[in-house]
Amino acid sequence: MAQTRRAQILMEPGEYGRLEKLARQSGVSVAELIRRAIKEQYFAGSTTAPKAARRICSMNLPVIEWDEAEKDIAEGHNGALP
Repeated sequence: MAQTRRAQILMEPGEYGRLEKLARQSGVSVAELIRRAIKEQYFAGSTTAPKAARRICSMNLPVIEWDEAEKDIAEGHNGALP
């Protein structure tokens, strides 16, 4: 097993209560909930781009041909492409 280190934080009772509720709903401990949040916020690194791509793909945006898109862009710039 990898060596672990202990970290201690102080929180307002209401904030901790909210974390307890979230942890219960997720079926994990408060400590695990905090570890997951830290990993997602600070150590996600390369996983950020795939998450963003999945969210964009799930938006069901309209698909148009490049010629049509180029025309729309040009019209938006008064006929001159940037």
